[in-house]
Amino acid sequence: MQPHHLAALVFALMAIPAFVAAGWLRDGRLPVAGGARGMTEGRRRALDDRLSRLMRMLALAMLAMAGGMALWGMDQRRILVLAVVLVLVVNGLALAMLLAVVRARRGTGPGMDR
Repeated sequence: MQPHHLAALVFALMAIPAFVAAGWLRDGRLPVAGGARGMTEGRRRALDDRLSRLMRMLALAMLAMAGGMALWGMDQRRILVLAVVLVLVVNGLALAMLLAVVRARRGTGPGMDR
């Protein structure tokens, strides 16, 4: 097995916990908003659904990175571009998750009843 295939396998395996966490959020088993005072059950549910979608997007980005590494592993320029895109996507999704939690706690996010 070539090194870039091993790195692709590692990225693919790292996506599994993100998919599991997304499923737990979707099912309401992770109390992300449990400590928020004043949040209704509907707002908690909306937050869990949004975070679940964002977590699935994160896992898909990691799978895309794994696929790109497996296909283009010998082309360092393409791998560098792919890594930069992955960093931007993951940080953007992390920021979206943070904003979703902040908005949900304030009651101003999409799907939130004020």
